[in-house]
Amino acid sequence: MAMTSESEASTQVLAARNPATGEVIGTVRKTLREDVAGLVQRARQAQVVWSQTSFRDRSAALDRFKLAIARDAEGWARAVRDEIGKPFGEALAEVVSTLDAMRWTIRKGHQALRGTSIGPGHQLALLVPGARQIWRPYGVVGMIGTWNYPLFLNAPTITQAVFAGNGVVWKPSEHAPLLGQKLDEAIAAAGFPDGLVVTVQGEGDVGQALVESPIDKGLFTGGIQNGRHVLTELAKRGIPAIAELSGFDAAIVLPDAPRESAVNALLWAGFVGVGQTCVAVKRVYVVGDPLPWAEALGSRAKELRVGNPASEPVDIGPLISEMARSRFDQTVRRSEAAGARLVTGGRALPGHGWFYAPTVLLADNDEAESVLEGCFGPLMIVRGFATADEALAAANRSQYALAASVWGRDRHEVNRVASRLDAGMVTINDAVTPSALASAPFGGAKASGFGRTRGVLGLREFVYSQTVQSRSPGGFRPHLFPYSDRIIKLLKTYVKWFHGG
Repeated sequence: MAMTSESEASTQVLAARNPATGEVIGTVRKTLREDVAGLVQRARQAQVVWSQTSFRDRSAALDRFKLAIARDAEGWARAVRDEIGKPFGEALAEVVSTLDAMRWTIRKGHQALRGTSIGPGHQLALLVPGARQIWRPYGVVGMIGTWNYPLFLNAPTITQAVFAGNGVVWKPSEHAPLLGQKLDEAIAAAGFPDGLVVTVQGEGDVGQALVESPIDKGLFTGGIQNGRHVLTELAKRGIPAIAELSGFDAAIVLPDAPRESAVNALLWAGFVGVGQTCVAVKRVYVVGDPLPWAEALGSRAKELRVGNPASEPVDIGPLISEMARSRFDQTVRRSEAAGARLVTGGRALPGHGWFYAPTVLLADNDEAESVLEGCFGPLMIVRGFATADEALAAANRSQYALAASVWGRDRHEVNRVASRLDAGMVTINDAVTPSALASAPFGGAKASGFGRTRGVLGLREFVYSQTVQSRSPGGFRPHLFPYSDRIIKLLKTYVKWFHGG
């Protein structure tokens, strides 16, 4: 029997590191690139049977999936803390939001996918038959998951795809392989048909193999560059996709916004998940003098406790990797070079782990802001504008349009500004938290992606509409050959009656 060398063995596994310490905390076996297409075909065979099951049976299996997570909620929170670096309470909140989203699909999904009748209306005069509109699953959904919310952005989506009657082959992020393995164990507890939901582990080459495999719909969650590559590859074969990409969210602060409460809320919305949150507030647009707001945010940011969530009470954990911290720091430096003034932070913290000080910048030009686009880390840039319309125009100039918020007391004005924001999700006097609403669709516009997850619209992303029409056998059909003068007279009369011809 041939022996496997240490170097060969290392290429067959993914190592998971605790970003708070840099230590390896476990490994998982990689999926061979050449095995991915076969796993997709296996999921397709299981999906054919699964698509014939009732909503009741699907709900029962998915409820077992959800229950496996709920019974180990604290274990999940510890796992997210250790592999992603989130404070325990923040990680537990992710578990709760995940369970709520899954519960909505399990309890309400059948209503969203119920077939409906379509009457012929005035076209009955032409003997056009009515129809029934039903929803059909695509087949096999290929998912490339993300690490920043390894449970919340993966489990509810798998739930919706499976509830809709699809099979799923999904790849967890290489930054969260242990959490991917843990989710795979919860999937196994559901008792799905063998091969219906498959987890593949690996890096970019395995993700590429999944994109190139014979899937029927793709879902990518992550950054813009990788997302566009995935979408391009899928489009070459005419495969539809959902893209949940990056955000660079703006908060417009109107002159009557209460500073103390708004600062506290904005601080959390900017630094939750150490800013590695796609809907985190990055741009704070103050209508009026921005300096007091920047100083207030900076003062509060200095008070945030940064450290290892497993060993001390903290507010802010580490960035996901050393490379991510280095890239983020370089982005801050470029913004300073472009004219941004550092209010607080702007430095990597010493010691083990990949920590960075919460950073607030103050700027008065577009360039200092534009170099920060898409940055993933604990940062907010504050700018001032003379009017709300100028702030609105600046917010809408960005290529990113995931979420945005408006802050102020005047209901008419905040609603006026909110209604003109280019973003997939808009909140008033709040940010980030509303994205956990289980029944609401989640997704962006422009470069931030397209398609939706969660809620009715999210569930319907995993089905296509099929129109079914029928007549009685041997029934009268007015349009058959040979054409007659009677048909011409009927059409002329129809135009006169219904269209004013």
